[in-house]
Amino acid sequence: MLPHLSYADAVHAALVDADISPDTLTASASDTDGLRELIAVFSWADIMLRWSSETGWRHEAPHCGGPLPLDQLAAPAAVVSTVSLLIDSHPPVACRGRWAEARFLAVAIGDWEQRPSSLPTLAGTAAL
Repeated sequence: MLPHLSYADAVHAALVDADISPDTLTASASDTDGLRELIAVFSWADIMLRWSSETGWRHEAPHCGGPLPLDQLAAPAAVVSTVSLLIDSHPPVACRGRWAEARFLAVAIGDWEQRPSSLPTLAGTAAL
C-alpha cells in the first residue's frame, strides 16, 4: 500500500463535504532516475491540483498555475479553501494549516523512500 493514500482520501473527503468533488483522483508512485515520489492528482474540468511528496502542492487553472502557498502536508480544509478560490477565478492565498496526521505520514514517506523499489510506475488510479 502506498503511504499517501490516507492523505489523498482525507483531502478527497473534505472536497466532497464542501460539494466540490473532483472529477478524478489519481494516486501513484514514481521511481525515475533515482527519484522516488508519491503523487496524488485531483482534477476538475479546468483545474488540476497535484500533490507530490517531493514538491508539495501545485495547480493548473485557466487564470493561473504553479506552486500553491500551502504546507506540503496541508490540512484538507486548507486545500478546500484554495480550490474554492481557484474555482471562483481568484488566485490562491497562503494557508499554513497542517494535516493532523502529517507527522505520521512524513515518517511513512521516509520509510517508503528507503525501501528497495518494486513499484510499477502507476500504482493506483481511481476515477470518481
